[in-house]
Amino acid sequence: MKLISFSVFYFVAVIIIAHFLVPPEYVWTQNTISELASQGLPNQWIMQLGFIGFGLLLNISFVMKFVAEKKVIFADIPLMVYGLAILVTGFYSAAPFLENVTYSLQESGIHSFFATVAGIAFTLGILWRAAVAGSTQERLVHILFLVLVTGASALFGVSESGIIPLGKGAAQRVLYAVSFLWLLIFP
Repeated sequence: MKLISFSVFYFVAVIIIAHFLVPPEYVWTQNTISELASQGLPNQWIMQLGFIGFGLLLNISFVMKFVAEKKVIFADIPLMVYGLAILVTGFYSAAPFLENVTYSLQESGIHSFFATVAGIAFTLGILWRAAVAGSTQERLVHILFLVLVTGASALFGVSESGIIPLGKGAAQRVLYAVSFLWLLIFP
């Protein structure tokens, strides 16, 4: 659907714009996309609107799909949960990456929780689509993306914990790129 593609392009555009408005301490290879909207950050509202708008547009697109097909497509429900979880992360910001900024640990925890829910829901969405795929070729492509998303998630985890020297920001952007590619190919 066109609105799914628009939601992805909207989110990417907001991410790019937000990069131009962060303090020089923000390093895209080291800092996450959530940190573009971290607590106490000037202009954090821009990235917050990115999360909220992306989640909202994504869910509207699935509702429109259900209305057009006159039925609920259950394989899309995990993707709606993903969109809702992303939307909620826009209301609760991550901990600041800047030093000496007072912040709410509870708000950061809520943001992190919903970011995790989003990741799990997205992965389940791909898995469900693989299970109900109409052909072996389509199933294999979904499984390939499932492996890529799972691998990128693991890469983010090990880079965040410092096990590998790749910055968590770079690893997260790989995860987002793979996820967005799947959303653009399989709306």
